[in-house]
Amino acid sequence: MIKNIGKYIIIFLLLIILTGCSFNQEGKTIEDKTIEEINYVEENILLLVNRYAKEEYIIDGSLDWKTIKEDAENINNSIDTIILDLTEIKISNEDLINFRNEINNLNIAIANENEREFLERCSYLYSFVPTMLEEVSQNKNEVNIKKLKSLVLSSFVQSNFLDWERAKESISLADSKYREMMDDVDYMKEYDYNLNKVYVLLEELKNVIDSEEPSLARIKYINFIDKI
Repeated sequence: MIKNIGKYIIIFLLLIILTGCSFNQEGKTIEDKTIEEINYVEENILLLVNRYAKEEYIIDGSLDWKTIKEDAENINNSIDTIILDLTEIKISNEDLINFRNEINNLNIAIANENEREFLERCSYLYSFVPTMLEEVSQNKNEVNIKKLKSLVLSSFVQSNFLDWERAKESISLADSKYREMMDDVDYMKEYDYNLNKVYVLLEELKNVIDSEEPSLARIKYINFIDKI
């Protein structure tokens, strides 16, 4: 009996090795872990942009690049592990290389204390979030929300530097994306409680960008991101 038990254990272990079991020590799949890591990157990109938008980085009328660099370290300190995990799922090598390069570009912009480059790199880096999440997550609603946030973030960054043509294009795409989401039955079921709120916030942001009012665009962006 004991010999048989031992035999079964050996067979079970061999099956795990041969099939490439995707569970880590916490019982999570590599997909679960990767989704958490992508969400972590998202949170820290938004931390940088939102603290900028709320003028929390301003000291004596200038940007506090030391604090910005410290906040960016949240991404830098975890990126090697995140990219290693991303290689285990079906994220393309090209996307991973571009993702890594964009993080490097963000760090360069911060080191050079280049305000516009810093924000534009944050915006572009955020665009990788829904792209990568779409490859690993079955929750299409969450993916679409992040796509919407990416377009809103882009429109804010562009309006912040008075690039109104691109800002209007981005917010128009965001508006189209949200209307598409509202036509989705699954989205309506899950988020019917805040449909009107998000719609109003998005329309307010669109109106101030169409009117080319940068200070109001900053306020409306903050309202949207804080409440979505």
